[in-house]
Amino acid sequence: MELGERKKKILRAIVEGYIATGEPVGSKTLLQETGISVSPATVRNDMADLTRDGFLYQPHTSAGRAPTQTGIRYYIDNLMELKAPSQRACDYINQKLSSCADTPENLLRCAAELLSDYTGFCAVTTTPPSDGARIHRIHILGTGRHTAMAVLVTTTGMVRSKLFRCNFVVTAEITEVLQKVLNKALSGVPLSEMSKPFMQTVAASFGELLLFTPQALVALMDIAQQAQEIQLCTAGQQRILFMPDVDVHTARGLLSFQQSSEQVAKLLFSHKNGLRTLIGTECRHPELLRCTLISARYEIQGVTAGSVALFGPMRMDYAQCAGAVGYIAKAVGNLLDEMVDI
Repeated sequence: MELGERKKKILRAIVEGYIATGEPVGSKTLLQETGISVSPATVRNDMADLTRDGFLYQPHTSAGRAPTQTGIRYYIDNLMELKAPSQRACDYINQKLSSCADTPENLLRCAAELLSDYTGFCAVTTTPPSDGARIHRIHILGTGRHTAMAVLVTTTGMVRSKLFRCNFVVTAEITEVLQKVLNKALSGVPLSEMSKPFMQTVAASFGELLLFTPQALVALMDIAQQAQEIQLCTAGQQRILFMPDVDVHTARGLLSFQQSSEQVAKLLFSHKNGLRTLIGTECRHPELLRCTLISARYEIQGVTAGSVALFGPMRMDYAQCAGAVGYIAKAVGNLLDEMVDI
């Protein structure tokens, strides 16, 4: 439904006023906040229309109005202006993320902690889904006389490693040859194809080098399987208990929902790209009936990858929180881009 300009101003003022105070907004406050040059009676009539159309509700007879889920949805889609973090906040976020960018896992953990600290709500970040992930690069590093480490970098920025034992003396020359041969055979191979039969076929093609490759191939098969597992980093779960307008039942439900990594990942990955806000029933989970989810997918090498998300109450500063989610998701993607080019 399209609203007239005056009703848009009234709805926006009520949503933002309610977010700030948690109290219904009356006609006198609206006239002061919006500067609309009409009588209080006209404003009350517009408020009555917005109530009839499902955008507002009146907690009790003598109260002002508060927004419904429909009203908040209209505000987000049509009236809200994103608030990007301040330059000072951006500098701090970038510095902290860069200092944690030694591994993707540390970066994603840091991103969740920063988002939770910035908003005061519960934040979640995920590694990318394995769909379409391929081997980008393999490193073989000598770690001892008879031990080496296989390091696998995927096209989605994940880095996995595993030690393996060798039946020969490990030298720099041997690890260099191994690395070259393995990259030639496996670079670009989907992780989902790294099965035992496939690895046996690869091994058979190595000829004389087969004596040096079995343990490395087994290690790579194992870590390829690990790289396909989605990992979640959660920060600020204790904040759920102190979120505005969230009772014990709602807090318990949200905490219970977050215990299932598969359930959380499925919800976050149901969104392909861009910034998304789901309110209450839009989340399609009874545990999230009185909650809000704001999420954004970060990109690696121009491909949609994992997710940065915020779980909060229905009464939150949507413009500020969405701005933070979008900014951190972009920053995470940029840093993971650099890791893929290791």
